[in-house]
Amino acid sequence: MQIHSSFEAWFDKHRGGLDAMVFDVDGVLVGGGKLVPGSLAFIRKLRERNFPFCLLTNDGNHSVQEKAAGLSRHGFDITAEEITNCLGGLTEYADAQGLRGKLFFVVGDTGKPCGVEQAGLRVTRDLARLGACEGVIVGEDHYDWEPVINGVLNHLLRHPGQPIIVPNPDEYYPAHEGRIHIAAGGVARFIQRVAAVNGVKVEPVYLGKPYQPIYEHNHRAMERRLGRSIARNRVLMLGDSLESDIRGANGYGYRSGLLLTGITGERHFETATVHPTHVFRGF
Repeated sequence: MQIHSSFEAWFDKHRGGLDAMVFDVDGVLVGGGKLVPGSLAFIRKLRERNFPFCLLTNDGNHSVQEKAAGLSRHGFDITAEEITNCLGGLTEYADAQGLRGKLFFVVGDTGKPCGVEQAGLRVTRDLARLGACEGVIVGEDHYDWEPVINGVLNHLLRHPGQPIIVPNPDEYYPAHEGRIHIAAGGVARFIQRVAAVNGVKVEPVYLGKPYQPIYEHNHRAMERRLGRSIARNRVLMLGDSLESDIRGANGYGYRSGLLLTGITGERHFETATVHPTHVFRGF
């Protein structure tokens, strides 16, 4: 493990050993609604050098089109095709499980356009139709928690074995003014625990970081764009979360770089059990 004072200086020296880069978004490129210092200039440098890169995010209540538009307001020239969000792996999962065309109850928001519909599933948010659904997908925000969570819980108790698909595995995500919001992963694990007390085993299907579906979907998409195969050990994932970005990258076979500009601080890093390939204190 190496510690460098500047990621950009390290990259200039070692980029010959890389074929592509994968960036987390929140905490690496932007944070708290503001640019991470140096991130915009570095992305522009990659463009000038025609160096391949893409973005990975657990933001499931914004489509990749919405995410690209949000980044453009900060000055980034990044297309929707260069972004994979945590709903990206849903298409492959639906195909593998024969779920295309099936009706799913969707909790909360999954972006515009709807990432669930784009994966070939039919969507309802009407609790009266829950009994006709083949499973549940847990999105984020903009829903009445009490009736929806209780409705989903009782549906899964009556239909054990139906999938509960969770694009964003995170327990929470940061909001404005130091507040946090409970994320889809936290909601799903709450339902899982209550179901277990009632003797029903519920096993959420997680799609986002650190789980493999988001990495697999992103890697295949990157290879299609470049028109060639890419060895995983020649890709560097740069993120700010040990549990999400670094654990996921390590598990997929990417090299991992921890950027100490986001949710992981020096004290947390020193006591962590997840170890990145490289550690950087800034661009």
